[in-house]
Amino acid sequence: MKYIISILAVTVLFSASTFAAKQITREESANYTKIGDVSLTQTGTPSIGHKKLAKEANKKCWASGNVKARDCFYLIVDRSGHESDHKTVNAEVFKK
Repeated sequence: MKYIISILAVTVLFSASTFAAKQITREESANYTKIGDVSLTQTGTPSIGHKKLAKEANKKCWASGNVKARDCFYLIVDRSGHESDHKTVNAEVFKK
């Protein structure tokens, strides 16, 4: 029983990132529908990572008609600031 629970826990751990918004290129974005924008600002380190950006994109997708994470995508359009002090990332959010 403990063995099965351990396997299940590892499976969930590795599959969690599968259900997050994915970054796309400008060319790929032409095949999707834009649903909004997100902007993240952070002071200090560490810098804004893709996990945080994907989480915000997922929230935007869900808020605009319950779009599931697997159908949610984002395109980084601007980065500003110094990575070790203050950084802002702007992204457009798309759905399939």
